[in-house]
Amino acid sequence: MRKTVYLSGLLALCCSLFAISARAQAPVVTTNPVSDTICHAGTAWFHVEATGTTPLSFQWEFSTDGGTTWDTTEDGTVYLGTFDDTLQVTGSRSMNGTTYRCLVFNTDGSDTSDVISLSVDTLAASITGTSIVCAGSTTMLSNTTPDGVWSAMHPDTLTVDAAGLVSGIGFGVDTVWYTVTNECGMSSAWATVRVDTTMVPAMITGPSHVCVGNMITLMNTNVIGTHSWTTGMTGNSSVSASGVVTGLMSGMDTVTYTITNACNMLVATKEITIEVLPAAGTITGAGAVCAGSWIGLSSSEMGGIWLSGTPSVAVVNSAGNVTGIGIGTSAISYYQSNSCGAAIATHIVTVDIAAAPIVGNDSVGIDSTLMLTNIVPGGIWSSLDEMIATVGSASGTVTGIDTGITTIMYTVTNTCGTTSSIITMNVGGLPDAGTLTGPDTVCVGSTITLTPSVAGGTWVSRHDTIATVDASGVVTGVELGRDTVDYYVTTAFGRSRVTKRVYVNDIPMVSIEAPASVALGGNYTLTVTPTGGAFTTSNPAMTPLVGYGVFVVIDTGTSVFTYVATNGCGSVTARDTVRLAGASNVKSVGNAASMLSIFPNPTQGALNINITTDVTEEIVFTLTNVAGQKVQEFVISSNTTAPINVEQPAGVYTLTAVTKDGNRHSALITVTR
Repeated sequence: MRKTVYLSGLLALCCSLFAISARAQAPVVTTNPVSDTICHAGTAWFHVEATGTTPLSFQWEFSTDGGTTWDTTEDGTVYLGTFDDTLQVTGSRSMNGTTYRCLVFNTDGSDTSDVISLSVDTLAASITGTSIVCAGSTTMLSNTTPDGVWSAMHPDTLTVDAAGLVSGIGFGVDTVWYTVTNECGMSSAWATVRVDTTMVPAMITGPSHVCVGNMITLMNTNVIGTHSWTTGMTGNSSVSASGVVTGLMSGMDTVTYTITNACNMLVATKEITIEVLPAAGTITGAGAVCAGSWIGLSSSEMGGIWLSGTPSVAVVNSAGNVTGIGIGTSAISYYQSNSCGAAIATHIVTVDIAAAPIVGNDSVGIDSTLMLTNIVPGGIWSSLDEMIATVGSASGTVTGIDTGITTIMYTVTNTCGTTSSIITMNVGGLPDAGTLTGPDTVCVGSTITLTPSVAGGTWVSRHDTIATVDASGVVTGVELGRDTVDYYVTTAFGRSRVTKRVYVNDIPMVSIEAPASVALGGNYTLTVTPTGGAFTTSNPAMTPLVGYGVFVVIDTGTSVFTYVATNGCGSVTARDTVRLAGASNVKSVGNAASMLSIFPNPTQGALNINITTDVTEEIVFTLTNVAGQKVQEFVISSNTTAPINVEQPAGVYTLTAVTKDGNRHSALITVTR
């Protein structure tokens, strides 16, 4: 009975479990994805199948480190079907060796597929191996992609065999290629290989001196290879990888250049001196020396040279001994130099000399002065007899006091001691220039002779554009005007002068002007310059002259008036014509309502002038010479006697005045001196 019950219960349990199993089942991968190989840019498909309660979910994952870590794929340009049972992968060379797996899961559980890998054909991978070889030696290159072909571009530089063994032939650089061809196409990798030859030792070139804080650049012709620059252990300098040496401390150092290539190694060295800017130090010693003597100077520094700025004043030898040559000052210098620059210290040395000879005249006139000088400064002047002459103690100015002889002394105290120079001074009176006799008037182009009462003098014309004078006193007129001739008499005691005023004249510039119109019975005045000449008429029956320049018209016709002016330089003639056609068609010229009076005439220069007019007015008077040139002008009020002064040389002049109503008055004036 109990067995039956047991069997019945077991049967019921099995039936219950079968029912549960039929209702829920976790996923089980039944078909795993398979690893695949594709070309670059090709496509791979990975597929998985599983059983279990549906719906089933899929998640593809990838790993780039051999399955240590996993990342979830994402649909895009590389992956499609991330959540499907089939994953589409677009391969690239960078994905070569990537591993993949798929997770299958439902609400009852999950399962994971096998791990698979993706191989992407990389064709020619990178070339590995030594890229430097010595000529005559070999080096091996390799590539991870098999079945490729090795080649070189320049067989005179190197060769490469089928196994990638490179043989160096000649110095240079070549490119080695590894080319692979398969179902994905053809691809190549390349590597640069340098072929070295045995280097020949070369010296380091560049400066051998550097200043502290400055830099120099060193070079070596061997540059192909692995090289380095180093300095010694002194710490006086440093050197960069490019050979730039920096001075650190004064002293010496050794720079080493080491270079290695595939054939050999070389080492070159160069001694470098590190210097600092020199110092000239301080010069000590005397600041003055007498010409012909010497003094010693010294410097606080060593190794420099001595120089003189003015060798004509002082010279200096290599020991610093300064010898005076001539009076003056010279800058004595101590000069230091090296590759870093130069320094100089200076010391001014004054060179004195004894009192030199006195320079200047030895004669002076009474109440006159002269200047004495001496090239040696700082001395004192003195006169042994100040009743005869005095001298400024500092200026050297000598003043004559009385006739006689005295001694002028110049005393100097300097490095050379106290020395003196003297000069004998003669004092006398000024010379007498005397007098000058001779004419005071000369024509342009003519000459006069002036005679001095004292011989031996010199002649000077103050205005040689007007008149010149030669050494004999002959004066030549050059241009109309006034000049002053000086005659100088000079002796050791001074110079005196006598003068004479000279007037230069020229032949007169003559003009004559008759009235514009005349009438029968009228009396008219001819206007002439200069006045004082002679009038004539060609037709005295028509126009007789009844006064000086005054004519009367008594008949019709034509009359020619001639005017001749004469001075000491010659005569000049002028003419004017008067025509009278008839009384009915001419304008009458009335008599002047004014009158001019002048006295005294002749005159030595002083005149009294009175002109009467109907109405008192200011009248301009013009004075012209015989040449017709205006030489003086002044204004006089009419109806009043006014004094004037003619400031002209002796001669004949024309005085002309014109009133406001047009009346013209002229008169000849004779000036005597």
